[in-house]
Amino acid sequence: MKITSYHIFKKILFTLIIISCLLSFTKADDIREFEIESISIGDSLLEHFEKKQIEKFVNYDDLPSDMQYRIAEIYNGQDLNMTNYDAMQFYYKPNDPNFIIQSLSGLIDCGNKNKCDKIFMRVVDDLSRIYGVGNKNTVVHPDDKTGKSVHTYYEFSLNSGSITATNRLWSDAVEYTSVISVALFSDKIIKWIKSGWGAN
Repeated sequence: MKITSYHIFKKILFTLIIISCLLSFTKADDIREFEIESISIGDSLLEHFEKKQIEKFVNYDDLPSDMQYRIAEIYNGQDLNMTNYDAMQFYYKPNDPNFIIQSLSGLIDCGNKNKCDKIFMRVVDDLSRIYGVGNKNTVVHPDDKTGKSVHTYYEFSLNSGSITATNRLWSDAVEYTSVISVALFSDKIIKWIKSGWGAN
């Protein structure tokens, strides 16, 4: 999936205060109780945005999928003033008139490996203190034909879904910007993604 189109926007320099604020996660036993920028799975996008705003969100309709869900993306300072993230993604059903959020994620533009690694480990440590040790996986992203773009993620299981923290490090061979992602995935979305976004 293409997940870093927002790299064309101005990068934000993070201070320790912002990083500390980011790591203020709170205990949630059900994935629907966890919030990113005060938004949760099960919320209607209409609770946070005008319909005309939602319809103008950047989406990934051009990429291979069965379009069971639409992936939409917004950027800090445009449709929403975010406290801790530079961008957000939402999954919702294209024909749902209520725009119910099925999954969402917050993205941090960390820019370089040292900064990304530092922020990522703070996020993982904080989540681990709350939920225990997550399942770690490392993958080489297929968009980078050199095989040098390595993404590491930790998955923390909750009722009805999981929290996934990902360190998306891109090599110089691609034009994407390295980011940290904190994603809330419902079980339905996890199954859909594992099916190749329904395209397989």
